[in-house]
Amino acid sequence: MKILWIGGNHPRHLYFVNRIREAFDVCGTLIEVREAMVPSPPPDISEHDKCNFVRHFENRNRAEQKYFGDQTLPQCPRLETQSDHLNSWESAEFVKTVSPDVALVFGSGLIKDPLLSVLPRQTLNLHLGLSPRYRGAATLFWPFYFLEPTYAGSTFHYLLTEPDAGEIVHQVTPELERDDTIHSVACKTVVASAEHCIRLLHMFEHKRGWQSYRQRGSGKNFLGSDFRPEHLRVIYDLFEDNLVALYLDGKLLSKTPTLIRQF
Repeated sequence: MKILWIGGNHPRHLYFVNRIREAFDVCGTLIEVREAMVPSPPPDISEHDKCNFVRHFENRNRAEQKYFGDQTLPQCPRLETQSDHLNSWESAEFVKTVSPDVALVFGSGLIKDPLLSVLPRQTLNLHLGLSPRYRGAATLFWPFYFLEPTYAGSTFHYLLTEPDAGEIVHQVTPELERDDTIHSVACKTVVASAEHCIRLLHMFEHKRGWQSYRQRGSGKNFLGSDFRPEHLRVIYDLFEDNLVALYLDGKLLSKTPTLIRQF
């Protein structure tokens, strides 16, 4: 079974594909060069919000170093591209060259034609968010902002042209512990998702497919522009990034999500 991976170049993305490569043949990788791990804060915000912004992204960087370490680019046929060339004919030709049986997508921008049309039928996107409740961008941030850390998780789903809207194959949530922060939960979600993905691929080897389910229920498709640095006041000013401990101590109500699972 030949697997193509399409994703970003942040530590979490490279950890995922390198973990998959330990168990399966990854015949090619199409890597989108992503934004800086610690972006500069917007210039037109208060000094307090700038401090929260820098704190948030520096904490993310430290958490990813702790959980994922120094990840190297996969040693296999590889095409690196910028976001505005992800869906190019060059990308489509690369996919044709490696001729995968299965494709995994994690951490790239929205995939459209001509790239989408040449991907194998069995193409799964790993979305860091529980769809349909949290679709789109920053969907491991919003569960914390809305005070429901139990809804921080991931969704494996088939690709459509609409973001994160394809039929769901499997969902994952990490085990929450008292010392968890918003970023450790995100990292643990990636680690757990990689292990579940390996099990899904073994299942595919034996059954040649997965059962999938149409997305039902309400939710929101969050845009990148929905996030503002002021939102970080909830995480850091009001709760000192301590929402998981408050939930585990019974001081914060957060429902347990119903997950779609293959096993």
